[in-house]
Amino acid sequence: MSVKIGKFGFVNNYLPYYQLEQNGMQVIEALPKQLAEMFEKGGLDFAPVPSFYYIKNMAKLKSYDFCVASKNSVLSVILVSNGKKREGDNESIAVTNQTVTSLNLLKIILHEKGLKNRIVPLNEGKASELLKRCNHALVIGDDAIKARMTYEVVMDLGEEWHELTGYPMVFGISVSRKEEDMSEINRKVMESVVWGKKNVDLIVSAAEKKFGMPVEFLARYFRSLTFQMGAKEKRGLELFEEKCHEYRLL
Repeated sequence: MSVKIGKFGFVNNYLPYYQLEQNGMQVIEALPKQLAEMFEKGGLDFAPVPSFYYIKNMAKLKSYDFCVASKNSVLSVILVSNGKKREGDNESIAVTNQTVTSLNLLKIILHEKGLKNRIVPLNEGKASELLKRCNHALVIGDDAIKARMTYEVVMDLGEEWHELTGYPMVFGISVSRKEEDMSEINRKVMESVVWGKKNVDLIVSAAEKKFGMPVEFLARYFRSLTFQMGAKEKRGLELFEEKCHEYRLL
């Protein structure tokens, strides 16, 4: 039986999986929250899952080197504003239903800043829809990249986390079930990551055609991310877990 491999259906997984898929590896693409649900139901054997999901379920998971983390600014997990002032709604933040990690990261940042914004979860992903309900919106992934080209960015959550802790923010980490060993798949993914870093200009060009995003942004974006769990990333993830416990999010 073939191994079922997942990846985030965002631009942020385009570079790490590029060579792997060019070489014919079949990969299942979905939103981070959906990947966790698919993994939970046995539909995937190896995939990046949201960090919050990993923290909640780490007792039954085995983690690997591949991750999705921001060195400083993440660029694709942002709070945007439509610039409008609506009485009674100034403290509300509409949040996409596509996120679990970024939602809890936002809650931590608000706590740390002493802010009491009301969070309004909505069954939407696009900033334009979220901003119909609230003055500010939390958007992630490709919708966030598109939103930053239209709306005012008032907070980059990766940058806020780095300023708060001095460490990277790990948004996703690759896992398998505890009893399974996916080290060989992880090795292949990491080889693809290394190849991608060495050939970033080629990947940027391919990504421009696929996603219709500016070359300058894509080059900056891919270089803002890290895809390997090093010592700093591990500490960043530990701090995220500690803050989740501190603010009773777990």
